[in-house]
Amino acid sequence: MPSSDRPERVLADLLALLAIADQAILLQERAEAVLQACADPDELSPLVAREGSRVAGEYRRLWNWSLDFAPSAGKGSLERRLSDLVLLHFQMVHLSVRLAVPREAAPGAFRSVRAIEDLGPWVAELRSVRDQLNLWIMALNPAG
Repeated sequence: MPSSDRPERVLADLLALLAIADQAILLQERAEAVLQACADPDELSPLVAREGSRVAGEYRRLWNWSLDFAPSAGKGSLERRLSDLVLLHFQMVHLSVRLAVPREAAPGAFRSVRAIEDLGPWVAELRSVRDQLNLWIMALNPAG
């Protein structure tokens, strides 16, 4: 039996994915604050831009880690959906900051980013995926 198919390996991968989902959910408040600041018509503070870069970087790190677990998970699987949602969070925060603070802009040329200001629906789905992972873990390890 390949090591990736062993029940203990599957359980360990699912627990790691659950931890990734939890971390992504914890970042949500900071991500929402960045998105709201990027949508503000006033000039964006360099501190907000730095915070946005940090939050986007955390999502990207979580996304990279998520790809390490359940590597044979196919499209449409719960594991792959988690990876896709974390990637989406990274892209939304990263793009909002990039649009609000272009690198090659004249001073004062900051732009309001109104198209990307709410992660709500994606956070709800991320929470749902997290809950489904938890149920799967409980089914595999009822005593744990």
